[in-house]
Amino acid sequence: MALLMLVSSSCSKLERKEKKLVEAMQSDDFEIASQGFTDFCEWLKNDKSTMTYDFKLMREQLGMNQLTSADGNLRCYSWITNGDKDDPLYANVVQWKDGENFVGYSGPLNNMLNSYKKNAAKNKEKTHSIDTIIDVKAGNQPVYLVVQSYVNPDGKTRSFISALIIQNLLLARLPNFFDGTEVAGNLEYEDNGNIKVGDLYKWDEKSNRLSVYQTDDDYHVIPNQYTVLQLENGRMNRVEPVTESDQ
Repeated sequence: MALLMLVSSSCSKLERKEKKLVEAMQSDDFEIASQGFTDFCEWLKNDKSTMTYDFKLMREQLGMNQLTSADGNLRCYSWITNGDKDDPLYANVVQWKDGENFVGYSGPLNNMLNSYKKNAAKNKEKTHSIDTIIDVKAGNQPVYLVVQSYVNPDGKTRSFISALIIQNLLLARLPNFFDGTEVAGNLEYEDNGNIKVGDLYKWDEKSNRLSVYQTDDDYHVIPNQYTVLQLENGRMNRVEPVTESDQ
């Protein structure tokens, strides 16, 4: 009974803090909203229990995309902060564990790789939406395929996938993992609002194959046609492009 009361009390404390921060971030007063965002980032950077908290209120009221790797060691939060769907400004917070050790970081995902001590305030790169995490195994090494997307100044969308590992408390990108390149995808496409990132990348756990979207000359995503990468010898090697019906 005492344990149940302790868990209930802990959940209530997290819920109360979440509600307070949502109210701050939704404030019309810029300074209050900015401080709420800063306090939220600090909370996620310093409180390991947030890695398993649901954040239902923030997902519903802020439109936050909350993603957790299957093994629970990597968690990403991503949401639009400026209310502009045509030129969205995203906020990102990423948490990860290495054994019992814990790290939290706010800022562009690409700038935290290999050195989580970088100062987020000095980051020049624009943050992207973090859309999907796919867990794979390269030998005995857990690898996290993280999909990001962003809107170009000309209104076209790009989506790309990176292979990340957690090692010695660092979050690092695997170089040349995708057939000699750092990322897969990264093609411009026209998004009419109906494209789901989950349809752009398909991971087949049985065959260890990753299918990556293709586009035509008019920047349209080609339905059911993918560039296919086979996981073998610790990396993804390209095989012949196929249509979905061929797989």
